[in-house]
Amino acid sequence: MKAAAVCLFLMLTLMSTFSEYLFPDLVDCSNPKQSPAADLRLCTMEYNPMCGSNGETYSNKCLFCSAVRKSNDKIKFAHMGEC
Repeated sequence: MKAAAVCLFLMLTLMSTFSEYLFPDLVDCSNPKQSPAADLRLCTMEYNPMCGSNGETYSNKCLFCSAVRKSNDKIKFAHMGEC
């Protein structure tokens, strides 16, 4: 029973960590803006590169989604990794 719980925990952890690789359609930047202050988004410094349709590499999903919002949704997700 304990081994099954550990396996389930590891599986869920790996799926959440690699969800953008496993399910690229889940790269969703459609958070509606709630106030003018929503434009000021702070992103972490983690490195999980994403390539945008504009040929630019973004360090992580937060920076990618910020660029998508600034471009009025013109930038699309191309693939995980550097361009």
